[in-house]
Amino acid sequence: MAKAAQHDIRIMWLADELKPSHQTISEFIKHHLKENIETLFYDLNQYIVDKEKIDTERLYIDGTKIEANANKYKFVWKGSIEKFRDKLYQKITKQIEKLNEHYVEMGIFFPMYETYNLEYLKRIFDFLDQEVTKSLVSFVQGKGTRKTPLQRDYEKISEYYTKLFEYNRYIDIIGADRNSCARTDHDATFMHMKEDYMRNGQLKAGYNVQIGVSDEYILHLDIFQDRSDYQTFIPFLEGYHQRVGIYPKYPVADAGYGGLKNYRYLKINNMELYQKYTMYSKETNDKKYASDPKRPINFRKDEKGNFYDENGEKLNFLWHSKKGHDVYEVPSTKRRVDINEELWAFQKEVKENLTSELGIELRIQRSIQVEGAFGIIKEQMGFRRFKRRGIQNVKFEFMLVAIGYNLAKLHSKKYRIVQ
Repeated sequence: MAKAAQHDIRIMWLADELKPSHQTISEFIKHHLKENIETLFYDLNQYIVDKEKIDTERLYIDGTKIEANANKYKFVWKGSIEKFRDKLYQKITKQIEKLNEHYVEMGIFFPMYETYNLEYLKRIFDFLDQEVTKSLVSFVQGKGTRKTPLQRDYEKISEYYTKLFEYNRYIDIIGADRNSCARTDHDATFMHMKEDYMRNGQLKAGYNVQIGVSDEYILHLDIFQDRSDYQTFIPFLEGYHQRVGIYPKYPVADAGYGGLKNYRYLKINNMELYQKYTMYSKETNDKKYASDPKRPINFRKDEKGNFYDENGEKLNFLWHSKKGHDVYEVPSTKRRVDINEELWAFQKEVKENLTSELGIELRIQRSIQVEGAFGIIKEQMGFRRFKRRGIQNVKFEFMLVAIGYNLAKLHSKKYRIVQ
């Protein structure tokens, strides 16, 4: 931006021939623009909605993964950290056994547990520190020297305390909903990207960017750490409602968003079901699969609510699963069957909606508008990797991109009308 203000005649005109340095621009972003970017973004959108008569009842939703500004090879896996921590607990137990042997004559005993916290290790370390001060022992290092038992105990407990602190810290950073993070950007999650240059399924640190488009304009956006789109759907629409003040009547999305939880949420908030589910394409294009008698959705149900499989055998109810399915068993074969009539009713409504004239139009517009927006941002604007770190900074950066996209779209439409 600083170079453009000096050499690009368009920017020179906008800046009234001022030539701010990169430091001045950075300070303005940090102290003024960053805290007001969301207000600017949604105020601009409101102006566009009023001026262009945007149909806010239709919101086309999609997401993409954009690479974070993080080292590709410095990552932390939650499963590995938990495994290393369990091994560390065992090492701590063995060390405490040695401590109890060393101080049994003093009548001191340290309890042993399956897991340990930092406060407990800190108390042991403080005790050893006092013993070092009392004994006036000088610690030795290097070859040809012999460490005292007190020095060994002191160093081991200090090492274990530092390791346990590091493991707990990374587990807290990753949180309950993620399984990894980058060391150079703790908010970034390692996930599969569409750009797999080495073609080996390499994971990269990135963010899940979700946008909502109406009449070619980005009206809402949000940044998530989830690898899948399904979990982002509800918080995205809640953010839209909070900022815009309404729920869109037709939130149109692809198969990654369709599911029982999301369908329930849409019905509660009086929104229509125009979101594909996982097997939608196969069910609508493969008649043999759709009418397969072995599929539970095609099982017969009598007036008493009993289900019968393709051979006419009555199913036995077992339990209600955590996913919301009723689990049944075929007595003769012991085959387990998941049945969810509520989900089937939602899927039936989705198929009817998406195969109607309005549904076909919405599906076509979704693929044109929202995927077209990502195409312009990635290819034409060249935005494929974030420059900032941290989820709030990343959101700020993408909002600048979205503002630029909307302004360019507004100018392009105005220019076409003039022509």
